[in-house]
Amino acid sequence: MKTKRTILMLGILGLTITTVGLSQVEMSDRRKTSVATIFMDVLSYASADSGLSKLELYLQVPYEEITFVQKGDEFFGTFDITATISTADGEPVWNRLHTVELKTKDFSQTTSNRLYSLRQMSFDMKPGPFDVRVEVRDQESNKTITLRRKVLVSEFRQGTVSLSDVMLVNRLTSSGDRRNIIPNISGYVGDQADGFFIFYEMYSQGAAAPVRLVATIQNSNRDSVGGLEQIEAPLEPTHQVFMKFGDLNLPIGPYIIRVGAYPVGVPPTDANRIASTSRTFTMRWSDLPFSIVDLDLAVEQMRYVARTSDVDFIRAGETPEDKRLRFLEFWNKRDPDPQTTRNELMEEYYHRVEYANRNFTHYLEGWRTDRGMVYVRFGAPENIERHPFETNSRPYEVWHYYNLNYEFVFVDETGFGDYRLRYPTTDLLGRERPIR
Repeated sequence: MKTKRTILMLGILGLTITTVGLSQVEMSDRRKTSVATIFMDVLSYASADSGLSKLELYLQVPYEEITFVQKGDEFFGTFDITATISTADGEPVWNRLHTVELKTKDFSQTTSNRLYSLRQMSFDMKPGPFDVRVEVRDQESNKTITLRRKVLVSEFRQGTVSLSDVMLVNRLTSSGDRRNIIPNISGYVGDQADGFFIFYEMYSQGAAAPVRLVATIQNSNRDSVGGLEQIEAPLEPTHQVFMKFGDLNLPIGPYIIRVGAYPVGVPPTDANRIASTSRTFTMRWSDLPFSIVDLDLAVEQMRYVARTSDVDFIRAGETPEDKRLRFLEFWNKRDPDPQTTRNELMEEYYHRVEYANRNFTHYLEGWRTDRGMVYVRFGAPENIERHPFETNSRPYEVWHYYNLNYEFVFVDETGFGDYRLRYPTTDLLGRERPIR
């Protein structure tokens, strides 16, 4: 009997976000300082139409990114999704607008990052390279977030066997002959004790001989750190495959899953491989912010809030797990609301680090720059004076924190966006800054 799959559009109930300060710093509106947590995944499969393939676009929008308006005893939020698919030459081939309306009676859900709207769009198209561009516009605030992805839509059903793209599965349930899939759109795989599933389709010319499927996980150095294999006997032209990786106990960081199909009874070598597919993912721990993908780097980024002795203590952990526990111990002591599962202070700090990396990176990573240092420590200023074209003066910016009575002056020494802190004459670490 043919197995059917269903993508479930579910929300995960979460907690209210509490805005907190860092040390003596007064926080700006979190919506202005945080990095958007909207995720997109784009996968290609075989289409029922001959000569075409199917591109499936998945979008996950957390409630915290949407502005809700109270009407009576309910809260309403509305956003527009505009999906545009273009050829590599920039010629549009698809354009679709979809409006999503959200409703809840619980105010805490309106600021939750665990409750989200999951949307799926499907497009039949010719194989080839494409640019996917998705805009998410909050109707109330008119805030727009844009996501872009270059994709290669493959040509399937060529040769004896072919494999679709790989979907990460957040949750898998069964009901009779139907498999219900909640896809993992973020690409982040947490520290699940029971492992995680992947899903893909195998295409063959009718009933085919059994195929040996080998899935291998490689780290950024291309070292194999896990794997599994199973035998599948496709009885129909489209055969759905679910594979489960057990608890791999991997360090946080980027990985790639490579899947190869081989005839049964022969070694799984490159010469014997008859089809392949792959996808990347990032291993993360559920008690760390999404933006942390390298614990050693996250420890180094604590320099603006931690003493040197605290950083050295965390670095001295003998194993990645020891370092993680010491890292969490530091932040848990500063958790403004220990009764919740989230540490809002830690999340905000690394949101700022990520924002600095996206906006101030120059010769250095954004968080290491002078503007990044101030932003991470104090958040968004109340006002910025920009002077890019002053006569007889290098370009400069003045950041005002009126409520703190702080003022910072940054000068572009080179004329290429390399802004250096010139006032005050000491940085936030107490070091004197030379005047050039």
